[in-house]
Amino acid sequence: MPVRNIWSLEPGECIVAEEIMEKLKCEVYFPVRDVGLDLLVVKGDKHVGIQVKESRYYIGRKWKSGHVGHSWHQIKRAKFLKNIGKVDFYVFLTYLPLVGEHKISRFENKFLLVPRAELEKRMAVKDPGKKGVYSFCFHFEGSNVWDERVTVGFDDKLVDYSGFLTLGISSSKH
Repeated sequence: MPVRNIWSLEPGECIVAEEIMEKLKCEVYFPVRDVGLDLLVVKGDKHVGIQVKESRYYIGRKWKSGHVGHSWHQIKRAKFLKNIGKVDFYVFLTYLPLVGEHKISRFENKFLLVPRAELEKRMAVKDPGKKGVYSFCFHFEGSNVWDERVTVGFDDKLVDYSGFLTLGISSSKH
């Protein structure tokens, strides 16, 4: 049985776990091997499976919409379908650079907390391509967030994700 190296967890998983423990006062567990989710959140007798997708923010890309900048998260279709029943929420974590006087001075963590069922509906209009991979390219402007990725049959319409943006993990979404 291959065991995950728990001494080198993904940074995004640790950041999300820390936010959940601090904001929701829950216990967070990491699986020792790949079981289809990144975090198991437990409070009392309730539990929630979380999948974390992290990305830096690419500041040089200009879209047809005129927006500049985006993150880039990917979900494999086969893995998404295999994990139905295990993953309740997807957390898209973006490291947004904050520019100081002369250069990038630090990064702000932007969290999108999306229920699996809602993400499945939104994936229905995306093209996974020949490799079966869905790409999400989130553009942030204040409290507004759009998925800039081309959708199927919707004339490249931007998809609004603003309702899923949290200031840290929010208990109102659970």
